[in-house]
Amino acid sequence: MEHRCSIRKPIEFQLLLYRQGLPVQSAVCRNLGLGGMLIYTGASAWRKNEYLEVEIMECNDRPGMKLPAVVVHHSEKGTGVVFGAVNAEQRRILRA
Repeated sequence: MEHRCSIRKPIEFQLLLYRQGLPVQSAVCRNLGLGGMLIYTGASAWRKNEYLEVEIMECNDRPGMKLPAVVVHHSEKGTGVVFGAVNAEQRRILRA
């Protein structure tokens, strides 16, 4: 059953994942929406309900940003995360 509050669009770009403020892994975004994203982490498996920060790198004159996120699922397709508190400026960047 689908529980998303926003539509996710297929898009690929590089990410950096942080745990407790420290960079721990690079990843690739597979799809993105206002509420979360699916990321490809390779062989790394993140646990459900694990907290992390997702850094979207600066790309095509769009500023980079870090977003708090929680892992909601992990499969061979990737790791699904939902964003924590997103401010108005971050929401504007995500829409772009």
